[in-house]
Amino acid sequence: MLHKSQTPVKILIGKIILFLALCTAIYAFVLYNIQRNLIFVPYHNYIAPTQMENSPFAENVLTMKDGTKVMTWYAAGDKHKPAILFFHGNAFQLAAYAEQLYPFVARGYAVLMMEYRNFGNTEGKTLQQDIFSDAAETFDWLQAQGYPEIVVYGYSYGTSVASGLTSLRPVDKLILTAPFSSLHKLVKEKPVPLAGILLKDHYPSEDYLRDYHNPLLILHGTKDRLIPIHHGQMMFDAAASADKTFITIKDCSHKPIFFDKLNQPAIFEWLDAHYATENTSEK
Repeated sequence: MLHKSQTPVKILIGKIILFLALCTAIYAFVLYNIQRNLIFVPYHNYIAPTQMENSPFAENVLTMKDGTKVMTWYAAGDKHKPAILFFHGNAFQLAAYAEQLYPFVARGYAVLMMEYRNFGNTEGKTLQQDIFSDAAETFDWLQAQGYPEIVVYGYSYGTSVASGLTSLRPVDKLILTAPFSSLHKLVKEKPVPLAGILLKDHYPSEDYLRDYHNPLLILHGTKDRLIPIHHGQMMFDAAASADKTFITIKDCSHKPIFFDKLNQPAIFEWLDAHYATENTSEK
């Protein structure tokens, strides 16, 4: 009798296990296939620099080796100063970030902003290998304009592109605002089951900095919940550069550090210190 009473229970448990396994498989399949839609939030209703008030930028379409036309915005600068190559966050498009770069142009720096594939009016998919390749070709174009150095500057997701570029091109100086050590480590910290296991592109920024030896500036807000500040610390610790600076901005969260320009005083001080020193040594 005991054996017979247990049989329905075992059948029920088996059905529950099968149901949970099926739900997990469906969840994993959906998450794997839509993950880039969760990571990237592009704005496709393109806004041109001519539609923005007092914009110093002009459209500069670059054709990549695979034929893809990538939109960049370019503001020429003093040829005796370095040029700045900027990579933006995981959402919106170039227009959303341009105003925060006006002060760099006003100080005489040339600025080139590169759009990602599937953002704005740039076609394609936002794949790690393509974005890194586009960044390298964009760097080449800016280098050909004759500036003495190129400073690569990334914010949020753009820090992964900026860091990756150091493995492909001779980046003279690197500025990272609110970086993550790797996308894989970041998503593993989020309350999304299996996200780390199913992630397609890992963006291992920390690994790239292990081979980067030129000047580095990292800035992070102490109240950044989207990308916690310990990621900035891990990036700083991993960097091989002997000239590296880590600046924390007290009570600052993820968006204000860039969009409210709270990182700019430290960036300008760092740039002034480095290039004033270099100009003095040249004399």
